[in-house]
Amino acid sequence: MGTVFWATSGTRVFGPTSSTEDVLAGIDLQGKRILVTGVSAGLGVETARSLAAHRAQVVGAARDLKKAEAATALVRKESKAKGGTFEFVELDLANLKSVRDCADHLLERGEPFDVVIANAGVMATPFGRTADGFETQFGTNHLGHFVLVNRIASLIRAGGRLINLSSAGHRFSNVDLEDPNFEWTPYEPFVAYGRSKTANILFAVAFDNRHRDRGVRAAAVHPGGIQTELDRHLDPSHVRKTIEQMNHQLDDRG
Repeated sequence: MGTVFWATSGTRVFGPTSSTEDVLAGIDLQGKRILVTGVSAGLGVETARSLAAHRAQVVGAARDLKKAEAATALVRKESKAKGGTFEFVELDLANLKSVRDCADHLLERGEPFDVVIANAGVMATPFGRTADGFETQFGTNHLGHFVLVNRIASLIRAGGRLINLSSAGHRFSNVDLEDPNFEWTPYEPFVAYGRSKTANILFAVAFDNRHRDRGVRAAAVHPGGIQTELDRHLDPSHVRKTIEQMNHQLDDRG
């Protein structure tokens, strides 16, 4: 339902109809420990499922553990059947105390990660603030992950990766450090979303620059226009219009 992206891995070519099983075919992730945020719905659940099904040790972070437990029944089933593992850790990205508590818990355990996937996020929310007073989308999508990842950076082993889930929606806006909380700027939901997604990309670039010398690399990815709970604050017609607009911008810019 939009722009077609192609990627290659060796001689394999992936396109808009490729599944996680296509991408991971023949790959054994046994012994790889991976942190995925946002495993209570959407892409986070499927990411955790596909990794655990290929024998990875997956740690899933979520704010609502009861909801996450219900959403990941298949994840646990496949991990058990195929030799992976799956466990939860509590994390509310909109509350920096929760973020620090989660990071401290992981640091106390001292078990390294091969990959950290910063997947969790919100989109086009009504105006609101996090527990710490930041605009909801910037505070949740960027600042929560920024604090978490930097606090546990020492746990990412050499050769490891940080993957930030961004979006083509970053084209809606650059980061505005002069008014990050819309105290003087009229609030626009997708402008706020664009600011947070641009910040995700810039964070990946900066993290990569700071950690590449020890073999840790970072990247930001746009997963495509996929309908999940992320659009729960929008009516369906607005979702279609927004996706069309984003894809049109991408087509125009190649």
